[in-house]
Amino acid sequence: RRALAIARQVVIGKLTNQRLIMQRQAAQRGAGPAGGALRQAVEGIAGMRTAAEKAESLDSLRGYEGKAGAYYFGAVKALLDPRWGFQGRAYYPPPDPINAALSLGYALLLKDVTAAVQLVGMDPYLGFFHVIEYGRPSLALDVMEEFRPLLVDTVVLAMAHDGALTPGDFVQTGDAKRPVQMAEAGMRRLIEGYERRLETTLRHPLSGDQVTYRRTLELQVRQMAAIVEGRSERYVPIE
Repeated sequence: RRALAIARQVVIGKLTNQRLIMQRQAAQRGAGPAGGALRQAVEGIAGMRTAAEKAESLDSLRGYEGKAGAYYFGAVKALLDPRWGFQGRAYYPPPDPINAALSLGYALLLKDVTAAVQLVGMDPYLGFFHVIEYGRPSLALDVMEEFRPLLVDTVVLAMAHDGALTPGDFVQTGDAKRPVQMAEAGMRRLIEGYERRLETTLRHPLSGDQVTYRRTLELQVRQMAAIVEGRSERYVPIE
């Protein structure tokens, strides 16, 4: 029951942030060819968020999160130039440049979240939402969820739109195990963009203080620690 309560808030935070990104894109591009997909994503994610608020099991919660992701990445596909070859979120291995960039960004985020989990003194392998399996840092993956749209997706989309990343920054290898490889220059620019995003500030919902996203990663882990230790009852996601 306690794990479900935290997991529910984690998913609500992620879906709220996905919807916010789509709303911003719709405001900028609503009259364009992607407008219909953006509106569908905004409405679909909102529906899944409402369902997540009432989820009575982790499995149903995972289902709502997955359905929201389908709406979300369907809109991402509509936003991107077809030359990127993006058909939806896919990995193991990433089949196209955008998926390769997202996977690199998520790997960077996982590294930073894992460091925050270890700094607080929690076990990164014992989480609330992700299934606990050998070798899977479930808690770190839990904390990542609300930050994926804010720290990685936003950066990758912005760089793809403004030309900071182009399909020319990726090599089609012909190797089924790693069909797309990112060139060093493009990788360096993406890492720099991600690091800049980490240092931007926001008002934390609990303290009201202006803090960097990097500091916020730690504060969110500390929230979870407070719940485990009985000092707090409710997890408040970053939205």
